Amino acid sequence: MSNKTKTFPQRLLKTFVVVGFSFAIVWGYAQIALNLSFLNPISEVIENFSITDKYYQIMPEKESREISIVDLTPLHSRLEIAQALEEIELCNPAVVGMDCRFKNENRELAAEGKAMSDTLSDNTLRRVVEKYRDNIVFSYELFDEQTEDVGYTRSMHSFFANEIPIHEGVCNMQRDNQYFGIKRDLKLGWMLNGNKVPSLVGEVVNLYTGEEMVTPKDDDVNINFSPTNFTIINPSEILQHRHELENRIVFFGSLAEETDMHNTPIEKMPGVKLLAYAAQTLLKRNQIVQPPMWLQVIIAILLVTLTNMLQLVYLGWTSRSKSPLVYHVMGSAYVLGLVTFLWIALIMWVTYICFCLHNIGMEIGWPIAAMAFLATSRSFYAACEDYYELWKKRRKG
Repeated sequence: MSNKTKTFPQRLLKTFVVVGFSFAIVWGYAQIALNLSFLNPISEVIENFSITDKYYQIMPEKESREISIVDLTPLHSRLEIAQALEEIELCNPAVVGMDCRFKNENRELAAEGKAMSDTLSDNTLRRVVEKYRDNIVFSYELFDEQTEDVGYTRSMHSFFANEIPIHEGVCNMQRDNQYFGIKRDLKLGWMLNGNKVPSLVGEVVNLYTGEEMVTPKDDDVNINFSPTNFTIINPSEILQHRHELENRIVFFGSLAEETDMHNTPIEKMPGVKLLAYAAQTLLKRNQIVQPPMWLQVIIAILLVTLTNMLQLVYLGWTSRSKSPLVYHVMGSAYVLGLVTFLWIALIMWVTYICFCLHNIGMEIGWPIAAMAFLATSRSFYAACEDYYELWKKRRKG
């Protein structure tokens, strides 16, 4: 039955069936990748991939004038860290976020069979902490996670936390997946024995702004990874970079500790740099907004449906043309694929503009994949339709 002899409801039904076929093909391939164990790496790519990750790759890099990082990696003793911390404070930073925890040597180091640090180093560190504690936020870790309502049941703080009243925040960072575990968000509040406690980055931002901008009850922050050049300073050159530390947030942590490296949409980065991106997102209030799933589903269906209708209009124009070039060449599957590619590029450009200007992250990977199978779906629908017509004739005969 040709489209000309079909009623509008029949043409509309065909459109939605073809769109449904396209999504079914994509879903089928995805299920194969997700459920076959030897395809685990591929399945995690599917689960973690977001089309917006590619947008970060083409965005221009900007310079941060609010946040700097001092690399803790070259420092090997608490005495060296104390001296570096004091030099940072001599540069008058607004806030210092310490992305490290100083273990209690009398308990933890002895239990691990490691040598205890010397008393001079501990006392020097205590003195620096006592002197500058008002604008430093120290990190602590949570252990022994239980139920969702209880959260964690144990916390480990720096050895001086019980002696000196300091600002503290949780610095735990989970990895959800074995192969990739793309880090896109950060918790602002953690559950400890049934109570919400603040995160390190939340406390740093609050201290910097002088107000309770972030609370432990807030939702996780969807980090905006717009490429940013954070000033990174070697601890031996701190005083030479006074102007890059003054009145800024300064994160003091290791940039080369492999156990603290995280995959992100732009690169594999250390936890201290991840904290810098999270703090910048909170300060600029530009976290990535994900539309509700139901809205994304509707938009996906409408986009694929519109693409199918435009393809049919294009094919109708080429099939009616009396020009051999238009009829044979422009109407070929190859040229139709090129035209569809340009249409997809236009859609991606629009979503890129929305992403850059309004921080809206639309997941259009699935509808784009479905668009690639529209011609196949129409061919399958036509085959089914032809078979049905043949079946009816045989039944009458």
